[in-house]
Amino acid sequence: MPSALVTGVSRGLGVHICRSLKTAGYRVLGVGLAASPRNDALDDYRVVDVRKPLTDGLFASDDVEVLVNNAGVYLDDPRRGYGDLFALSLDDLRDTFEVNLFGAARCVLGFAPGMIARASGRIVCVSSGMGRLQDADGASFAYRSSKLAVNSMVLAVARHFEAAPGDLSAFSYCPGWIRTEMGTEFAPDDAGPAAADLVRLLELPAGQSNGRFFRRLDELGWDTRGPFVGDPHGTERGTA
Repeated sequence: MPSALVTGVSRGLGVHICRSLKTAGYRVLGVGLAASPRNDALDDYRVVDVRKPLTDGLFASDDVEVLVNNAGVYLDDPRRGYGDLFALSLDDLRDTFEVNLFGAARCVLGFAPGMIARASGRIVCVSSGMGRLQDADGASFAYRSSKLAVNSMVLAVARHFEAAPGDLSAFSYCPGWIRTEMGTEFAPDDAGPAAADLVRLLELPAGQSNGRFFRRLDELGWDTRGPFVGDPHGTERGTA
């Protein structure tokens, strides 16, 4: 049974991702801040603050085949009356990057080398269409720039995976506007189907997912020019 590690499993999209992974036959490992997360899909759970260095040997007995960097914060959300760039505090900017970027990077650095050594693995970073330069505006600078940085990291990992032998893929995933605490109750879509779509993308051949940016099952692309790594059909490698 392959193992999948998900961050931020205590609520929202993370709970649904775990359930979809469990249904797909994975052993589901989770990390989060809650002492006792309300998540019935977890096979193993550790209290981990991704803002801090990971514990040596975290899930060392498992060969983590899938890493889903789901943990995230949206501190400068204009829907809550605080989103303008010039109102942003440096503490909130720093905290956003600690979770959204550095937390994801810690997990990538911890588990990607094992995937390369085994010549098999998937890394998914839950991102947002807001994390594209063409979509930047005067609001939500902390959240947008953190997701842009995450997308850049995914591309860097994808380049390493592309150069290594085996079945390796790293991609970004935008679930769309979904009903969670972050997305608010006014969002048009349920979190469950978005989580199921993410798990479906894990089954794609590496050539069709590595270095890509998806919104649900459709390719969103890094910008208006589309994919950065590979062509839309995974038949040849392209350039920026």
